[in-house]
Amino acid sequence: MKAIAAEAGLDPVLVERAARLMPAGSSDSRLERVLGGPLKHRLDAHFATTLTEERASHLLSAVRAAVERQGEGEANAAGMSWHSVGEGSQILATAHTEGAGTRVRVTVDRSGALVIMGVSTVLGSLAVGLVTVIGLEALEFGSFIGGWSILGGGVAGVLAIGRATWVSTTRRVREQMNVLMDTISRSLAESGGEADEP
Repeated sequence: MKAIAAEAGLDPVLVERAARLMPAGSSDSRLERVLGGPLKHRLDAHFATTLTEERASHLLSAVRAAVERQGEGEANAAGMSWHSVGEGSQILATAHTEGAGTRVRVTVDRSGALVIMGVSTVLGSLAVGLVTVIGLEALEFGSFIGGWSILGGGVAGVLAIGRATWVSTTRRVREQMNVLMDTISRSLAESGGEADEP
């Protein structure tokens, strides 16, 4: 790809970075389509830079600075790993020696965020139901169908808000992953080479 980009007059480094931003494995499950985004995101890249202990330490510092979240990490000659702590969405960034270069993977697991959002949605739906029942009793609303329609509309509204929130946060997660991978790319490029494949 980089050779073709150079022949076409495009900067091969920018083409390679754009290719890395494509998520790995994009088959959506039924749950992901209902939610409006996947539970797990992953970006992979291979760099021609050989990972040394010094480069791994530099890379760990760059990851910590880019993520701006609480986390734990370690770096040595074999590689670097960092993961977030105390978040609904868990971020994991790893780099390890592979062949003559370095394999980098950035993963986000949003299972915890789904549990938090699910509990919030259920509690919101229960609150809407309780308010609807109390309101209908106070108004002495006699229509059974009308009451259930109001209740159903309220619950549907809460679910729609939950889905919209998930879609919005999915977009932010992807942006954070792209920034993190770009930071790693620049850090490894500064210390000895460019990515040779997305």
